[in-house]
This record gives sequence, structure tokens and C-alpha cells, in this order.
Amino acid sequence: MMEKAKEKSEQNHKPKGTDEHVIVIKGLKKSFGEKHVLKDINLEVKRSENVVILGRSGTGKSVTIQCIVGLLKPDSGSLKVFGDEVADMSEKELKQLRIKIGFLFQSGALYDSMTIRENLEFPLTRILKIKEQAEIDKRVEAALDSVGLLDSIDKLPSDLSGGMRKRAGLARTIVVNPEIILYDEPTTGLDPITSREISELILSIQKKYNTTSIIITHDMECARLASDRVVVMDDGEYIAEGTFDSLHKSKNKIVAAFFKDIL
Repeated sequence: MMEKAKEKSEQNHKPKGTDEHVIVIKGLKKSFGEKHVLKDINLEVKRSENVVILGRSGTGKSVTIQCIVGLLKPDSGSLKVFGDEVADMSEKELKQLRIKIGFLFQSGALYDSMTIRENLEFPLTRILKIKEQAEIDKRVEAALDSVGLLDSIDKLPSDLSGGMRKRAGLARTIVVNPEIILYDEPTTGLDPITSREISELILSIQKKYNTTSIIITHDMECARLASDRVVVMDDGEYIAEGTFDSLHKSKNKIVAAFFKDIL
């Protein structure tokens, strides 16, 4: 049974707003052949909330978010986004849903042959079908300014450091004004200082754009800085949830293992 941590975090920074649940997962199961990756997933995410999912590699963290955007279809259970069952959506409905969901990949997934400006213009012209160049320029510049990369607008991804590429990837994610952002290991491969900057940027984006986010990470400092709530996953199930501070005090051996080096 999932351990419920009741204590309220001193660092609870969730923007004021509605308690509406934008993601509701109940009894979700997903297997690949004989391997049961998701055994019984239950999770509710409120609007404007940042939820971090902690878990060892191969425990199903990424499979969960792939189900949320309809890239994978669960074997059973319910997964609703904005009140609609994702598994029942048509391809047209899934495309409309994905416009509202931003996905930040580990690599940033930038197009190497395009400048940063062109990378951000691409979803505006291809997905949102915006034709007015003035509107495109306004959105691109605002997104890059939000992540501190306006001066790099005409550079290629290869001209940027790893941290700057992460920032550029985040700018491309927010340029379409998504309501939900899914972060897949946003600080992987970065030095501690840059990792902290990205974590603080995730928090800044939440506050500025009122986004709802699920953050998959092994980075405990990222979990501490960016989360309103932390969920711990093990062997295909969520075994504990609560604030970072309350889980830090957990007696569960699996949960405690994540926090053993945290002062």
C-alpha cells in the first residue's frame, strides 16, 4: 500500500489556484510480453502542480508519461487528461491533446541543422499553423527570454553548451503555451551548478505560465527544488508519495535509499 506523507513542506511553492485534477490515473497496467512494467498505477495531478516521480532505471517511469500522451496504450485501467480518457481518443483528438502537452526530452531533441530561432518557429508554424511573422517572432523571443537565451537566437545547437541546449529545448516546449509539461530526466548529464539552474528554471516556468508538470528524475536536488509533491516508484507501482521533506523522514527502506545522502 502506498505510504501517504501528510506533513506540509516548508518549501511548498505551488501557485495559488484551482484544485482541479488535470491528470487522473487509476489502476493503470502495462506489460511488454512477460514483463509487467506498470502493475497498478494510481495518481492524481492538480492544475499548477509539479509532481516528481523517483525510481530506479527500468521501473516504468517513462512508460507512464508515454501513456499520458497516447504514445503507448495501457492494457487496463483508466488514464484521463482534462477529464477525457486518453485510450478512447481518436488520432485527431490525440493531436489536439498533444498541443496542450509539452514534452522535454533528455537530449532536448533540437534539430541540429536549424538555428535556435528556427527550432522554435517549427512548432508554431507546423503545429499551431501561425502564419503572421510578427506573432511568431514575439512568441519565439518571449520563450527564449524566459530561459535566458535570447542572445543565442541565431546560433545552432552545436554552438551551445549542454545546459544551454536544455534551456533551448525548454524554450521550444513552452513556445506553444502548453498546459502540461512532461520532463524526462531534465538534468541528466549536467554539472551540479547547471543542474540547479535547470531545476530553478522549471520552477520559474511553473510560476510564470501556471503549468502542470510531471518530472522524472534521479536528481534529488532537482526533486527538492522543483517539486510540490514526490512519488516514489518501485517494481511497477507507486509505493509512497508526499512532499520532499516528509518523504525524507520515511521509514520505508526503498524510499529512504533515495534520501540517504540528503542532509
